[in-house]
Amino acid sequence: VDIRADGSLDLPHEVLSDLDIVIAAVHSAMNQSEEKMTKRVLSAIENPDVDFIAHPTCRLLGEREPIAIDLEAIFKAAVKNNKVLEINAMPDRLDLNDVHTFRARELGVKLAIETDAHSVAHLGFMRFGVSVARRAWCEPQHILNALPLEELLAFFK
Repeated sequence: VDIRADGSLDLPHEVLSDLDIVIAAVHSAMNQSEEKMTKRVLSAIENPDVDFIAHPTCRLLGEREPIAIDLEAIFKAAVKNNKVLEINAMPDRLDLNDVHTFRARELGVKLAIETDAHSVAHLGFMRFGVSVARRAWCEPQHILNALPLEELLAFFK
């Protein structure tokens, strides 16, 4: 679900509350100030319908610089609100990068490696996300989708 420029989500609570998992991300208005962008993403993190924040810096390698955002505030809010941050394994994203992932792990952020797959062929990108996590000294207990099934299911209760 898109995090709009004002921090609202582009689907209403009535729809989101029926979903098993909600992944929110910024996909537009990426030129906002650091203060506005941080408030925007914090609004999604504080939304009880949201479970994950995808590609937190919105970077596209060789195409788009990361957005201006206070990642320290995002990481702390993710811990406080029990939200998951994505390590996007798409080769042109790798977002969070290894340095950001290391800091998120230090602060206790729960992370998930996701391929951003748009086709079956993209599922192989998982190895790039695993490499980012390894460079950040992550172990299975830091990565939601590396947990045993019982622990994974317990996270969403």
